[in-house]
Amino acid sequence: MKSVALASLIALTALLGSASAQTAAQTVPMTGQHTMDGQVTKVDAKKGWVDIKTPEGRMKVHFPAPALDDVKVGDSVTVDLGMKKLSSAK
Repeated sequence: MKSVALASLIALTALLGSASAQTAAQTVPMTGQHTMDGQVTKVDAKKGWVDIKTPEGRMKVHFPAPALDDVKVGDSVTVDLGMKKLSSAK
């Protein structure tokens, strides 16, 4: 099986209205960063979606469409995840 390393995925991105809010968000550290290995079970390269089966469970993640040009069902992949909390629920 072909091994493919996908670009790092950063969860929970948002567009902020003010420059000061953007600067503050950039200084917030990433939490829960981890790496998971898995197998591609479905690819929609035109829309940028890929389904991955990992020991932790199944996930559907989005990438820029060109990043999936060479990704095929059955490929072994590594996905890096991290998260930044940008705001609290009200």
